Amino acid sequence: MKRVLCSILLAIMSFACGVVFIIYQCGYILESERKRADKFFSYFKLLDRWLTCKEQNYSFEDYFIKNNIKTAAIYGMGQIGKHLKHELETAGIEVSYVIDEGESVIYGKERHYNLRDDLPLVDIVIVTPVNEFEEIKNNILDKNRILNVVSVNSVIRAD
Repeated sequence: MKRVLCSILLAIMSFACGVVFIIYQCGYILESERKRADKFFSYFKLLDRWLTCKEQNYSFEDYFIKNNIKTAAIYGMGQIGKHLKHELETAGIEVSYVIDEGESVIYGKERHYNLRDDLPLVDIVIVTPVNEFEEIKNNILDKNRILNVVSVNSVIRAD
């Protein structure tokens, strides 16, 4: 009888541990999906503002002329970074180099760096991962204090 009772108690405890583990895993999955959804919503808002600016004939060149910026670097060469690079080059702004932690491939004719490198001086470094801007800015400034680091949100006019 004692053995049966111990077996039942062990089964209940194992079941309870399994339930707790599954609940923990579900919470982790939901949290990571929420962060991912927030990231994509931020990009949606950014691209909406970007298109609104295009519809109103706003040019990136306006921002750069107003702030006396002639050379730029782009951090993050995902889809937003590639579109930004095209916009800057179309506006006549020199993209001196790109910074990207995820790739070791050089993106076209400009130089490629990562955060471990000493970054050459440019007028502005534009960070494209908007949700991680503060962390990336601090990482860039830790090693390169004199660089002007801004979010792509700052470059795109807010209406």
